[in-house]
Amino acid sequence: MSPRMFEKDDDLNGHMDFVASASSLRARMYSIEVADRLKTKRIAGKIIPAIATATAAVAGLVSLELVKVVGGYGFESFNNCFFNLAIPVMVLTEAAPVKRTQIREDISFSIWDRWTVWGHQHFSLSDFINAVLVHYGIEPTMVVHGVKMLYVPVMPGHNKRLKLTMQKLIKPSVDRGYVDLTVSFAPESDGDEDLPGPPVRYYFSPDGDAHTA
Repeated sequence: MSPRMFEKDDDLNGHMDFVASASSLRARMYSIEVADRLKTKRIAGKIIPAIATATAAVAGLVSLELVKVVGGYGFESFNNCFFNLAIPVMVLTEAAPVKRTQIREDISFSIWDRWTVWGHQHFSLSDFINAVLVHYGIEPTMVVHGVKMLYVPVMPGHNKRLKLTMQKLIKPSVDRGYVDLTVSFAPESDGDEDLPGPPVRYYFSPDGDAHTA
C-alpha cells in the first residue's frame, strides 16, 4: 500500500471521476439532489482544508478497520473509536457482537436483517403470509404498512382481506417497485405479547418492477 495525494485539477488521475461517481451514488441512495462533475469539483476545492482534520481522522480509522477485514482478522481485533479533536480525546473500545432478538428457538434476527418476499400482480395477502411461512419458518399474525394495518385477525373484516391482492391493499404508486412491511408473530403462550420480526421487503413483481405481472 502507498499513499495517493488527492489532486482535483488533474483529469488524468481519475480522482474527480471517483469522487463524482461516489457522491452521485450516495445522493441517489438517500434521495439527495445529485451534483454534476463541475459542481462536485468546485465543492472539493472548498472542502480540502477540512480534510486535514476530522475527515482525515475518520478516513484513517476506517481504513485501519478495512485492512483488518481484508486481512481476515478475528472479531476481537476490531475497534470502535470515539474522538473529539477539540479537547482532544480519543477512546478505542472493543466491538460488540450485534444483538439478536429471538422469535422462536431456531429463528432470530438483528437490526441488520431484512426478509424478502417476491410477488406478482395477482399475489394475495394469503400468498404473502404463506410465503413468509415457507421461506422463514414462521407464520405472521399481523401485517402493517407504515401506519396502515393491512391484516390484524382480531379486527372486524380483516380475515376477508386474505383473498385481496397486495396491489389492492397497498395501492402503490406506478413507479414503486417494493414496500417495507412490519410483521408480528403469535406468542408462544396465551397472554403474551405478539413477537416482533425484522422488516419484510415485498416486491410487487419478480424483477422489482411494479408494472410487471
